[in-house]
Amino acid sequence: MDENIKNLIGWWKLKGQRERDPFIKFFFFYVCFDAWITAESGKDSDRDKIRWFLDNDNCLKEHRMGFWNAPRAQSLLKNMRNLSPIEDMRPGHRGKYTELNDVNNIEEVIWFIYQIRCNLFHGSKDPMNSRDANLVELSGELLEKWIVWAHHKCS
Repeated sequence: MDENIKNLIGWWKLKGQRERDPFIKFFFFYVCFDAWITAESGKDSDRDKIRWFLDNDNCLKEHRMGFWNAPRAQSLLKNMRNLSPIEDMRPGHRGKYTELNDVNNIEEVIWFIYQIRCNLFHGSKDPMNSRDANLVELSGELLEKWIVWAHHKCS
C-alpha cells in the first residue's frame, strides 16, 4: 500500500480512537476501512471494493483472525448477530434485509457492516433509537479493533 495512504489511515485511526461519540467513531473507522480497500483494490464503487476485498488475499483480511477470536470481538459479533436482520433503508430498497447468521463468516460480517454504513450515511440511523445506536456502536468498535490490529500488523 502507498505510504501516503498508510499515513492517512493512521491519522483517521487516531482520530477515531480519541472519539467518544459512537456514530462519529463508526464514521472514522469506516473511512479507514474504505480507504484501505480502495487503495488495494483500485476500484471505485463500494460494492466492487467489497467484492474485491472478499475475493482476494489481502493483509487486512488475513489479519482479522488476530483479534476475531478474542473474547471481546466474539462478544461484539454475537451482539451484532442478535440485532440481525437489518433493513436496507435506502429509497427503492425497503423490504430488503441483510442478515448476520455466522459471526465467523467474513462475507456476512462485511455486508452487515456495509448495510449499517448505508443506512447511516443515507440518513436512516437515529441516534435516539437504541437499536440503531447499538448497531452503530458495536460495528464501530469491531472496525476499530480490526483496523488498529491490522494497521499494526500490515505496516
